[in-house]
Amino acid sequence: MVMYTIKGLLKKGANILVEAEIDNPILDAEVILAFILGVDREKLIADWDKIVDESHVKSFIKAIEERALKKPVQYITGKQEFMGLDFSVGQGVLIPRWDTEIAVERILKLLKSMKAPKIADMCAGSGAIGISLAYYIKDSFVYMTDISKVALTYCAVNAGKHGVADRVKILEGDLAKPLFNLEGDLDVLVSNPPYISKKEMDELPDGVRCYEPHLALYGGVEGFDYYEKIIKDAPKLLKKGGILIFEIGYNQGHTIKEMLKKAGFFRDIVLEKDLAGLDRCIYCFLKE
Repeated sequence: MVMYTIKGLLKKGANILVEAEIDNPILDAEVILAFILGVDREKLIADWDKIVDESHVKSFIKAIEERALKKPVQYITGKQEFMGLDFSVGQGVLIPRWDTEIAVERILKLLKSMKAPKIADMCAGSGAIGISLAYYIKDSFVYMTDISKVALTYCAVNAGKHGVADRVKILEGDLAKPLFNLEGDLDVLVSNPPYISKKEMDELPDGVRCYEPHLALYGGVEGFDYYEKIIKDAPKLLKKGGILIFEIGYNQGHTIKEMLKKAGFFRDIVLEKDLAGLDRCIYCFLKE
């Protein structure tokens, strides 16, 4: 078998990804090789001329071939960073996006002076939102619901990994159904629900459309099905003055704001934009 240095192997991997028209081929090759060798990318570069053993070469080429078929890097490495924390992910659970950090950061600001808040994260997926909140708000208690058994398995793993398992409760069920015993008891209800419309589903990049769970993506024909259900149930679960906050699609802000107004239970509705200047989250308060 051909002997490869780290530099040579990275070049080979990047070339395969270039031919497959993968975005960021050099970065992806570096991330994958660092994962396989169990080192960080800085160590990889420092050991540029080191010979890679045969078993690692085989593992790397196999992973690169998977990436060339558009498999997300996060499903190859089994992890994704979110809010400065490493979350375990795999096929069957949505990969956390950095855009979602906007909603988490907003909640952290809104709850800065609140003692022992009770929070619910609906459509929790890997637990990125709920576990981040439990991690950074040390006296909080977080309920996390999801209909997917696979997602809830990752949720439990991530809660244990970040030392918050004793301050979260993971519940299987559809949206608010597992929470109805908490009537009027929540300070915050947060959700990043499925919100991709039927038309947009067909236009998703192959890496998303072919690998990530459609259950966590498809939000109905127009993309608003889950928002409608959560807006209907939120007033039963939140305390007076409690916060309802959603991640939203870039083109959904106006419609969801009107949905919240029409419901008649909420005040001070605020749209928040991401770094690209696009609507990314919306929050409001239950009327007293």
